[in-house]
Amino acid sequence: METRNSATGLAKKARSGATRLLRNQGVLIGLVLIIIIASIAEPSFMTSGNLLNILRQASPIGIVCLGVTFVMMTGGMDLSVGAVVSLCSLVAVGIMNRFGQADASDGIALVAILAVVAVGFVIGIVNGSLIVAFNGKLGETFIITYGMQIVVASLALLYTGGQFIPGAFGTGIYQGLSSGLAPILCLLVLAAVMHMALVHTGFGKQISFIGANMDCARMSGIKVSRLRVLTYGICGICAGLASIIVSSRVYSASPLQGTGYELEAIAAVVVGGTSQSGGTGGIVNTILGVLVLSVLGNALNVMGVDANAQLLFRGAIIVIAVGLDMWNKSAGQRETAR
Repeated sequence: METRNSATGLAKKARSGATRLLRNQGVLIGLVLIIIIASIAEPSFMTSGNLLNILRQASPIGIVCLGVTFVMMTGGMDLSVGAVVSLCSLVAVGIMNRFGQADASDGIALVAILAVVAVGFVIGIVNGSLIVAFNGKLGETFIITYGMQIVVASLALLYTGGQFIPGAFGTGIYQGLSSGLAPILCLLVLAAVMHMALVHTGFGKQISFIGANMDCARMSGIKVSRLRVLTYGICGICAGLASIIVSSRVYSASPLQGTGYELEAIAAVVVGGTSQSGGTGGIVNTILGVLVLSVLGNALNVMGVDANAQLLFRGAIIVIAVGLDMWNKSAGQRETAR
């Protein structure tokens, strides 16, 4: 009898350990599995050139995801980031074409970068201010930022008449931001700064508190409205910075350049484990979420999977991620009840 009870106890501990591992490291395990399967199915997947290409392509959407993580941790959502990427690309390329036609126009490049940071920040502040004015929760943030997406996208189309702007600027810092390791380093540096802010500062802890329980955060003296507005401003800045890398890489700008970025970003952040209702999440997990979707897309391309079939795999990953989020919540509630 004692042996049987001991075996039952060990089995329960093993199940509990496996469950905890899946809850805490599920994204990393999924990424490793995708890499192993892709490497076996197509050896060219693991070449240094292909891996570098994955990281370079993931960098712009990764930068957008950093800002979206902050917003979603407060219990909000931002559907305007794709349109902000498009408009900021037009602003940056317009400045470079007008004033930066000579080679090594690094001063003009810095002006262009500051301009898109300002544009993204202002749009984000407007988003946040409207949401705070209406005391918006998740549903309201969806509608308000969707409306802002339409407004910003319309401005981009009006600015160019629906046409793309080809690059006519010289070589220098601006073009260098999309070559070699530069976009990857930009993502890593920004991710490190935002991770430190989220984990090691009062600002980051207050963001998590707001997402976990906004009313309690307000009653505890946290300036909820101000912080919510600021997170949307940060999200806008990230979208503006991503536009620099995107427009630099393709040497042009288009009013549709950021189309789809908003859904890609939300999907990656959710896959990374940030709760849709706010309160939990992190920059490291967001980067893992970005890598999961980027590696999956590249692996399917390398293996020659039909583009329509690829959508099934991406959709399945997102559904699984949402399921894990709900499972984590219910498991956490059960542990609290105990």
